[in-house]
Amino acid sequence: MAMDRAIGVCNNVAMKPVRQHLAKGLRSGLKTSIYLVSLVVPVSLCVTLLRHFGLLELLAKIVAPVLDLFGLPETAAISLVTGALVNCYSGIAAMGPIPLTSRQVTILALMILICHNLVVEGAVQKKSGSSARGITALRISFAMVAALLLNLLMPASTEAPFARGMSPPPTPDLQGVLSAWGIGTGLLVAKMVTLVVGLTVMQQLLEAYGLVRGLSRVLSPVLLVLGVPRRAAFLWMVANTLGLAYGAAVILDEVDSGRISKAEVRDLNRSVAICHSLLEDTVLFVAMGANVFWITVPRLVLAAAVVWTGKALDRLAPRPAAAPEEVIP
Repeated sequence: MAMDRAIGVCNNVAMKPVRQHLAKGLRSGLKTSIYLVSLVVPVSLCVTLLRHFGLLELLAKIVAPVLDLFGLPETAAISLVTGALVNCYSGIAAMGPIPLTSRQVTILALMILICHNLVVEGAVQKKSGSSARGITALRISFAMVAALLLNLLMPASTEAPFARGMSPPPTPDLQGVLSAWGIGTGLLVAKMVTLVVGLTVMQQLLEAYGLVRGLSRVLSPVLLVLGVPRRAAFLWMVANTLGLAYGAAVILDEVDSGRISKAEVRDLNRSVAICHSLLEDTVLFVAMGANVFWITVPRLVLAAAVVWTGKALDRLAPRPAAAPEEVIP
């Protein structure tokens, strides 16, 4: 009997920290979920209404004239603008009915992979300590740089353009549009809350049992080349598996905890601004006909270039003068 009580006490002592970490992860995940939902829902509704009333096409017409520089037809503008305002899924859906060669799909995919979901992801990176305008400008400019370089480097295509999806159905009335938006957004919110809370709880447990340090050591050679701080290893992995939106809970929690410095956050944000969601989003575009090498390696190279250039500029930037010591009379 005494032995059973002793075992029970030990189990309670061992389980208490686990319960504490689970509770902390749950609170943090729900808090971030509410923040993300407050961003995603209005942005998604706004884009849906812009598309329904034809205003999205007007925005695409502004972008269309410069697409020839990237080897893309003007019709690709709607896919690019949709992806930039919403996400990769929306960009792919808009890409489907457009006749494109595999080369053009690859170039367009690279642009969307670098420059998508700008409003939501820009807000997430701002909350973690970076400038939303600066990050957005960085992503747009490097999407164009990447497309220009890819258009120069990729071999010319001899295939005829072809559509990779069915023509869009007739536009329903506003009530039908809002109904479809409500159902789709509800499913997205449910997925987002589930992933964000689950990921935050996992991060708390990994941190509590020292597994994040082991992960940092495994990834350190890759991070060294990319210029990403070692302490940001887990955050970099989260951003490149689940993306910035779903990984926001872990990133924001780590920043709020003070376990990662402002300089380290800055380097991390520069890297993942150019290259995140290496797994899921890449696979989606490969399924559409994009070349996996040309939409993966350039992103990693450009991300490293951005981080190392940023580090150099930070060192050259003049430091603010220290405030004069107060003279006590």
